[in-house]
Amino acid sequence: MKHKLKQVVWPKQWALYGIISFILLGKLVFGQGAGAIFGIVSDAKTGERLPGVNIQIQRGSIGTTSDLEGNYRIINVPTGKYELSFSMMGYAPLRKKDVSAVNGIPTELNVKLTSNVLASPQIVVTSSRKAQDILESPFSVAAISQREIQSKAVVNMIDILSYESGVSTIKGQLNIRGTSGYTMGAGSRSLLLLDGIPMLGSAAGNVTWATIPTSEVDRVEIVKSGGSALYGSSAMGGVVNIITRNAPRDPETRISTKIGIYSHPRVDEWKWRESRGLLYNTEISHSRSIGKHAAWIRVQKRRDDGFMELNWEEAFNISGKIKLNFGNAHSAAVFVNVLDDKSGLTSIWKSSANPFEAPEGSKKDGTQGRKIVINGHHNYVYSPALVIKTKGSAYWNTWDGFGADPNYSNENRFYEEVQASKSWSDNLTTIFGVTSQQNGVEAQIFGEHNSSSLATFLLLEKRLSQFTVSMGSRWEAYKVDAKNQDQVFSPQLALNWKPSSWLGLRISTGKGFRVPTVAEMFTSARRSIFTVEPNPDLISETSVNSEFGVTLLAGQMGSLDLLKLDAAIFHNRFENFIEPVPDSDAVIHFTNIADARIMGLEVGLGLSVFNNLLDYKSALTVLDPVELDSQGEILDTLSYRHRYHWVNALGIHYWGIDAALEYRYLSRMESVELFQENDMTGQDTRVPIHVWNTMLGKTYRDWHFLLRVENVFQYYYTQLERNIEEERIFTFTVEKRF
Repeated sequence: MKHKLKQVVWPKQWALYGIISFILLGKLVFGQGAGAIFGIVSDAKTGERLPGVNIQIQRGSIGTTSDLEGNYRIINVPTGKYELSFSMMGYAPLRKKDVSAVNGIPTELNVKLTSNVLASPQIVVTSSRKAQDILESPFSVAAISQREIQSKAVVNMIDILSYESGVSTIKGQLNIRGTSGYTMGAGSRSLLLLDGIPMLGSAAGNVTWATIPTSEVDRVEIVKSGGSALYGSSAMGGVVNIITRNAPRDPETRISTKIGIYSHPRVDEWKWRESRGLLYNTEISHSRSIGKHAAWIRVQKRRDDGFMELNWEEAFNISGKIKLNFGNAHSAAVFVNVLDDKSGLTSIWKSSANPFEAPEGSKKDGTQGRKIVINGHHNYVYSPALVIKTKGSAYWNTWDGFGADPNYSNENRFYEEVQASKSWSDNLTTIFGVTSQQNGVEAQIFGEHNSSSLATFLLLEKRLSQFTVSMGSRWEAYKVDAKNQDQVFSPQLALNWKPSSWLGLRISTGKGFRVPTVAEMFTSARRSIFTVEPNPDLISETSVNSEFGVTLLAGQMGSLDLLKLDAAIFHNRFENFIEPVPDSDAVIHFTNIADARIMGLEVGLGLSVFNNLLDYKSALTVLDPVELDSQGEILDTLSYRHRYHWVNALGIHYWGIDAALEYRYLSRMESVELFQENDMTGQDTRVPIHVWNTMLGKTYRDWHFLLRVENVFQYYYTQLERNIEEERIFTFTVEKRF
């Protein structure tokens, strides 16, 4: 059955783009003397040239990346002496001081980077929408390297995020510093970006993680402070930016197969099938350079029997990216993903005596659909001081439900952005941009609705000796069904102090906001014993976010290869907080509760010693999430938040063998909404979470082998009531590159 969606267009938006271009594309005046810096970046051990290395002139916005041959060149550099930083995932950062730029005479600087297991980039792009030294970031930023992703052989990106400080997940919903809790997948306070472009669904504002090509990810950057001033609604709790890789210099083909087998339940009475559940995931990818350009394509086939009766999934996924280079002035990239998937639709278990089985009448419930994502961006380097970026995205999602309660939904989303970065001097930079988004949905549970937004943002960054002051703001207007929903102004102020090359301190405050999603306003559905009714009177929620933090990054001192320490204290105050609240008849409405407050502490540590023989990562997050009345008095603990979250990982690397032991702890969830504990019967008991994983890997020539055991001790727990989690699974992955 076909369902047409009305096209949603924001009037006169292209005229705004024209105005911006007219203002910004003026002739710039520079000093009379300018030079160039060029060279080759290579691996210190193998001598192999490294593509995609970030090269940045410190205390300025001038930078570049190495090409497919490892070459780099920075032109039009005003004469003088500079400090250059070189960074790449999997390599220890390197700085070169007193590099001279001489008028009319190019300066050659060749560098070698040293491989390091824990190394994350010295340069990040998400916290300030531009390349920036991580020690100068105004907010808490964590980075996950490609090597970390490969060591866990994750198929779904969310499986690795929960091992970072301040990040947890419940049923696929991202939760940074406890801001989201669990909202039934109908709204997120953490924004997901793919190559800097928003990836949340148009109706529910949720994430389809299967559209992320995990094996093609270069790195993940997590901004754990409110990002509404630069990224808008849904960023009030933080931002996750997944950055896909560019193709390597030489043609490369990769074939990977992952096979997994689930354990039978540890309790014999819980056994619900004769054979063990299996998991299969096969991927084939090819990448190559095409002249100055490069491209990769990936095909994935996945089947997972799941550990629960309705936890199964089948998917076929094709994704690709082409990077276009037109000299120093122009570059562009296009990413495409097409996902066909089919999966079971879980609600709650059959009973506490049968926790892996589905309730009677819903054993054949499921969904099937297709999702198409097209992202593109173009960078125009007008001069070393002015860069103009344009981005666009189109997203289509259609799915049909089958089983006891058939359903359907058709969604689309279109996103446009123009951003100009201008360096007025070595110490003053501004970033100005305009974004617009149009969403449409026609679904049985939502009805037919359209929404749109238009926003403009500005960031001013001023350097004062060792200090960097950042002032940002965003104005955004929303419409739902052609009616004005809200207009929000979000300011932001941050100060960073970098007293040395290995230490950075930061303090920030800002206003966040999130408009209710179509799903929160209009859902009318019944699923198993749950009933959700619409609440079209929802209003936007706002927050005031504050943070103080410190980052330490040092290495190459005796037996110490790398030391990373990041600590922060934070305080978030919310007004008109939106939460799913059941009434006395168990009917759920999304409701603006009066106020809420989440404050806490997080500490992350990374340590590598003895020439990368041993490495250790640890991250602790402590939360105090409470609901407040209008007078600021505490009413209750916010639901679906863990007060303590502690993760650890110990790695050993010897004779080409990698081994690791991982431990994740989350304290007992103090408050839930649907089913409270019964002290008399023990029904719906909530317990703390203790999960151990182990890994053993070996690389031999072009082959890579990896054995992992998840939930080694087969520990049972729930996060969402009456939904058991994480049965033990053994997986074996083999990859061949040629």
